[in-house]
Amino acid sequence: MLPLNALGPTGPSFDQPLEMLEACHDKIRRFCDQLEKLPAYVAAHGVNEVVVNTVDAVVRYFDIAGPQHHQDEEDELFPLLWQKVPAALPRLEQLQAEHGYLLSRWEAIRDDLLALRNGDATAVSRIDVVDFVRLYREHAVMEEAWLFPLAAASLSEEEMRAAGQHMAARRQG
Repeated sequence: MLPLNALGPTGPSFDQPLEMLEACHDKIRRFCDQLEKLPAYVAAHGVNEVVVNTVDAVVRYFDIAGPQHHQDEEDELFPLLWQKVPAALPRLEQLQAEHGYLLSRWEAIRDDLLALRNGDATAVSRIDVVDFVRLYREHAVMEEAWLFPLAAASLSEEEMRAAGQHMAARRQG
């Protein structure tokens, strides 16, 4: 299993909120890749330091960064887009509902991941990574194909700058 690295100094900043959100999707995809590899890795190697570190990173991301990412979209993009493009409301509501469902899917696998992390190798068979990974990937594709282009076309530079500032402030508070 490969280590997951931070975005590093060349990654986007909150000055480019759409690029930052897309970079989060890239991290989500990498964590999903790790989750997909986990059952085969545990079968071959058992629960070792690599598994513990991987689970710790996945749990940290989906407990903290994942919900922040959803909140960024729901608090910063959705209200502005709803005002500017009222016809977008049904799709925005769909994306928000998917955020809730993704959270529920996360909660459904989190405890088993922690049991695995704590040495229960049998927990890996209870974790429905296939459904979780598929849903997250489909959601990210929808946002990248529809939400982010709509925001780029509909929101002003000032609105985007303010959104980025709010996103950054939320992480400092």
